[in-house]
Amino acid sequence: MNTISVIGGDLRQTTVARLLRDDGFDVSLYGFDSGVNTYCIKKAGDISSAAQSDILIMPLPLSCDNETVNAPFSGNKIYISDILENVRKDTILLGGRINDYLKGEFSAYSLNWRDYLLREEMAIQNAVPTSEGAINIAITETPETIAESSCMVLGYGRIGKVLCRMLSSLGASVTAAARSCSDLAWIRNEGFTPIHTNDIASAIGSCDIIFNTIPSVILDRRILSVVSKDALIIDLSSKPGGVDFDTARELNLRVIWALSLPGKIAPVTAGKIIKNTVMNILNEMGV
Repeated sequence: MNTISVIGGDLRQTTVARLLRDDGFDVSLYGFDSGVNTYCIKKAGDISSAAQSDILIMPLPLSCDNETVNAPFSGNKIYISDILENVRKDTILLGGRINDYLKGEFSAYSLNWRDYLLREEMAIQNAVPTSEGAINIAITETPETIAESSCMVLGYGRIGKVLCRMLSSLGASVTAAARSCSDLAWIRNEGFTPIHTNDIASAIGSCDIIFNTIPSVILDRRILSVVSKDALIIDLSSKPGGVDFDTARELNLRVIWALSLPGKIAPVTAGKIIKNTVMNILNEMGV
């Protein structure tokens, strides 16, 4: 299997296509109009021919409405139904953030699909551009340096670990919130100030910048009510987010919901991560 169609997506996907082409695959693009650097990769004539490839690489997220492919650089809508009607039964479809509805659609067509966003290696590698992007926002949106600022990172998962180290290396005073005893011990071992997630209200009021990585509403009215009016909140969690946004607006707090930072801040690096993850999946499938 060596014909690949990269359908839709942003600049990450054009990087994926270029890297796969350089590896010797027969790659075509669909869903990119003029004005986008496609690295002279051939373009599929229509969606029916694109869907006939051995492997389809779809964007992250695959769709925002369950009807069309996420394709911000396409002048025309790309309907998922058109792909499913033309795809071969032995085709492998790889996409990111495939929701339950689309899983059902793909299963109904007996399609062999994988969600590359669920891969651990991708999540780990994405922690670096996500953290760099978050710090870039903090530098741009605050009038003082990161050095000597007081930062709180909510959550000590993949992103939290990398973000704490980066902030500390820039001279920030870092407090990290977690629930598990092991995470709290690691936070202390790394030289950061540990705090249990249940107790963040007692310390958050003195923080200049608050980064949330927890994918649930952790910053509710009770906690937001003690946040400094001068503080900046950067929410890195996926939908529905980790902040009670209505309350934040009511309290005149500055909140930036920073979604999909790797693709916005470092699309080439993010594309390399997707490509490597895709190759891992294909290798495990014996392709």
